[in-house]
Amino acid sequence: MIKYKITVSEPSTQFLKVNLTISNPFDQKLGLQFPAWRAGRYQLADYAKNVRSFAVRQSGEKVYLEKLAKNSWQFNMKADKEYEVSYEYFAGKMDAGSCYIDEEQIYINFVNCCVEVLGVSFGEIQVEIDQKLFKSKVCTLTKLRHNLFQAQSFQELADSTFLAARELTHWTYKVASVDFNVWIKGKIHFDKKTFLKNFCAFTDRLINDFGEFPEKEYHFILQLLPYKHYHGVEHRKGTVITYGPASELEKSENMEDLLGVSCHELYHAWNVCRIRPKELILYDFGREVYTDAGWILEGITTYMGDLYLLKSGVYELPTYLKHLSKVFQRESMIQGYQHQSILNSSLDLWLDGYQTGIPYRKTSIYTHGALIAFSLDLLLLSQGKRLSSVMTQAWEKFGKPNSGYSQNSFWRLLKRNSDISDELDDFYREYIDSTGDIIKYLEGLVPSIGLEIVKTRQEDPIRSELGIITSESKVTQIHPMSIAKRDIIIGDKISAEDFAKTLRVQVERINGNTYQFNYPKKDRNLFPLLSIELAEKNDLFLKWSK
Repeated sequence: MIKYKITVSEPSTQFLKVNLTISNPFDQKLGLQFPAWRAGRYQLADYAKNVRSFAVRQSGEKVYLEKLAKNSWQFNMKADKEYEVSYEYFAGKMDAGSCYIDEEQIYINFVNCCVEVLGVSFGEIQVEIDQKLFKSKVCTLTKLRHNLFQAQSFQELADSTFLAARELTHWTYKVASVDFNVWIKGKIHFDKKTFLKNFCAFTDRLINDFGEFPEKEYHFILQLLPYKHYHGVEHRKGTVITYGPASELEKSENMEDLLGVSCHELYHAWNVCRIRPKELILYDFGREVYTDAGWILEGITTYMGDLYLLKSGVYELPTYLKHLSKVFQRESMIQGYQHQSILNSSLDLWLDGYQTGIPYRKTSIYTHGALIAFSLDLLLLSQGKRLSSVMTQAWEKFGKPNSGYSQNSFWRLLKRNSDISDELDDFYREYIDSTGDIIKYLEGLVPSIGLEIVKTRQEDPIRSELGIITSESKVTQIHPMSIAKRDIIIGDKISAEDFAKTLRVQVERINGNTYQFNYPKKDRNLFPLLSIELAEKNDLFLKWSK
């Protein structure tokens, strides 16, 4: 039995004190390893950097501890002796996947702060949270008694959350005999009845399509913050979502965003938490674990998360199309599809996948992946099938038996739902395994359901004529087709005079040089505003939206 005891006695220090007791019937070298990443974020986080005073003791005496790497150690363990691992973990980061302590709350994602005992991490684990500050609390682990919880393995522990707070609002609803809990830390600026009605609606529709929910209970843990923030992280038994400013949720357009991320994370309860690539069936938290399935993990979830808000009646069609338009707009700004396929961009998440990176190097598994999912849904719809039914089959074939999929096995499953196998393979080669323009492809596809992609020219001539995006007059992005890319560089401070036939531009470079350029105006439409609009409802539209 492995037992962690996490103590919080001085919140102002923002340090968790962690003690881990280990006993073993054999003499052996025992390895200790801090997770280098967490589930749902395929990027190194190196949680060991938040640790200090790491030590191992036996009967109060320090044991020699050999450091093997930045996040791992080992020591010689004698049979039938009890050892104590102790350290402090700095909990000073507020987002949906971290740990944070202050005078109002203790918030823990266990994957951050719990060291893994290698070789024995698949046995039962107990966690005691020693704190007397806050009575209101939630933990997604199984509760044994007051502040004592249990996980079946380190895999479960690393996928779990604890929150205790001075004030914690708790709401519940039930769908298909499953208990859903909503825990809110922060001020509430919206109507409870409407909120729960919407959550019930999209939850019910998801469960109806998948046929069942994977757990007996589920927890939405909402951190509603006084400052701007937006983040969500999926777990098997719940999700943590951060949103701010909380006061903005009284506005319908901001509540739409909260509903969007909530439905997205609930969809992950099936897709990612259970329907996973083979390489992620058991998380190896000590190193990078590469997968090319980003378009399935996040692309399909991004598309389905919003679509189910439409299908459940939570979003009206104009609201849904507004959010779909945002996906198209973001993808049109990224432009990285020209240089790297989404398969390789998925692998490169470990390199720079969540940062902007150098210009147009990669594409997004979220936006590009969502448009791939949209395309596939429409292609299947033309055959009387739906992508949602493919995902239900993926749940039965890969998720429920915990067997995992490969890129090939998932694609074969999808093709079995259609009579256009060759067309689907052509699509895969061009838009998944290569660098095809997915927006251009969809321009020819969305009219099949009565939609159209409208490109509106921006009034700013620097943007529309030159394809230059600025922030506080500084150049942040230059369109690949810009005629100014031979003259202007990112970081230049720019100003322009707009004449009838020319655009006079002056730039100040960080090296102190100043330049002036004149460009002929040709009614270019670089970086247009994209919107998805309904042209005419037809039978396929009604099938797609319902």
